[in-house]
Amino acid sequence: MSSILLLGLDGATRDVIDPLVAAGRLPNLAAWMQRGVALPLPSTVPPMSFPAWSTFLTGLGPGEHGLFDFTQKVAGEYRIRFVNATDRRGASIFRRATHAGRRSLALGIPATFPPEPLSGLLVSGFDAPVSTGTDARSASDAALYTEVADRVGPWMRPDLDESARTQDWHERAVGRLLERIDRKTAFALDALARLRARAGGERPDLVSIVFAESDTVAHHFWRDHDPRSPRHDPTASAERRRAVAAVYERLDAACGEIRAAFGEDAPCVVLSDHGSGGASRRVVHLNRRLAECGLLRRSGARGLDRLARSARDLALRALPPRAAERLFRRARGAAARVESAARFGGFDWHGSAAFSEEANTQPGVWINLRGREAAGCVEPPDYERVRSDVIEAVLDWRLPGGAPVVERARRREEVYAGPCVERAPDVVIELALDAGYGLSLVPTPWSDPQTGSVRTLAEDELAGGRGRGMNGTHRPAGVWIATGAAVDWLDPESAPSLQDVAPALERALGLPVEREDGDGDMEATGHTEYSAEEEARVAARLRALGYLE
Repeated sequence: MSSILLLGLDGATRDVIDPLVAAGRLPNLAAWMQRGVALPLPSTVPPMSFPAWSTFLTGLGPGEHGLFDFTQKVAGEYRIRFVNATDRRGASIFRRATHAGRRSLALGIPATFPPEPLSGLLVSGFDAPVSTGTDARSASDAALYTEVADRVGPWMRPDLDESARTQDWHERAVGRLLERIDRKTAFALDALARLRARAGGERPDLVSIVFAESDTVAHHFWRDHDPRSPRHDPTASAERRRAVAAVYERLDAACGEIRAAFGEDAPCVVLSDHGSGGASRRVVHLNRRLAECGLLRRSGARGLDRLARSARDLALRALPPRAAERLFRRARGAAARVESAARFGGFDWHGSAAFSEEANTQPGVWINLRGREAAGCVEPPDYERVRSDVIEAVLDWRLPGGAPVVERARRREEVYAGPCVERAPDVVIELALDAGYGLSLVPTPWSDPQTGSVRTLAEDELAGGRGRGMNGTHRPAGVWIATGAAVDWLDPESAPSLQDVAPALERALGLPVEREDGDGDMEATGHTEYSAEEEARVAARLRALGYLE
């Protein structure tokens, strides 16, 4: 059995890789694609980091592992909570490898905090609740993590506030992203060397290193990279126009350096959890659409959601990051409460048959079902009829010119299977493309009654930000580039997806593929809620990434 190297490039897309390969600017990926195989790798629904990387880890769909988004609506209540790895069902590939006596190195995979124990080292991804940098609490082996961090620095520093909008933010951000890749590469190389030294020179059996910078650069620089983007800025600096390519080039170099240190005789895979593409100039408001169709009603006490967002945003703008974090920490649970008020405030629950969280990371609609929701008004016998009404309302939704807003709207059980289906919204929505560019679902600005369910952004809004979406959005197709013995792990004739990766790794490692219910289940080991301090940090991090409005 040979050791395995997996290099994750979050959000990487062939739409960027292929032109750069053709131009000779990604020599490592080009060589591996030429000698191996390159396939599209369909993601999860939705194609977002938490559900997608959890599927990578477990080989299970979201309905089985239970993670659909960064947050989860609390059953029977109009509020959300922030989720973590202990909300996940199903054993990870690293847990299964440990049980079989294999050693692993796993760095930067989202949805892995708190870190699970394993033989080797796991360091959590961007969801780790850090303020100044990843610390030992985010690692499965605190002592080993500290050894590496003392020499090369922490795995991650949240040193780039992606919600900031200073005039030179984009120019400064490019350099920060490149520095991040270099720091993470140094950390990976040092951690790999120490694990080999501990084992008398033997390399770990399974190494998986995820870089998030390919996702970040797409969110913030796609309009500068793509001259056809409806959000394109013709005055963008050369540095901004080159940002996407520069990050991919640096990642290509990092992949080559890590593979050389690991050993080029080992099977190697480069994969992404989803793809990326440009954003439309239009944003959509799902709750406004439900209101237009008579399915949602506002209450007389309007503005609670707006006040919650305003108070939160004022604290985040006016206070330094650590001070804002302390504010949310002292008001225990404030981060989730404020986010809940922002999503659910101001509705007349007794007159609303359906509602949406309006989360771009998980487009969907909940039915306000009596007996399930705190103030449900839809009688159980009417549940299916109301779901049909919602599906009809969103499928009839049109952009100016007549193109559809929604590509697909399905009952959740038509999309998912497994014990966690009820964690998903009753109707799961996939937004359509607008002339090839992604629509962004953003909260309805109820304070402006003139705003319809579709809004075209003004010129000064095209860069993106709160209420405007990001100028780069996710796409369902990720990438799979395999070389060495890994070329045969996925059969292109069987239309493989991200869910097929963990079973392929298990076969390559000689592990039993059959899963026993609850084997290594993170939930079975005991659910862990974020502390107030951790919740505040995670919320601030997700907001800085643009994933929370």
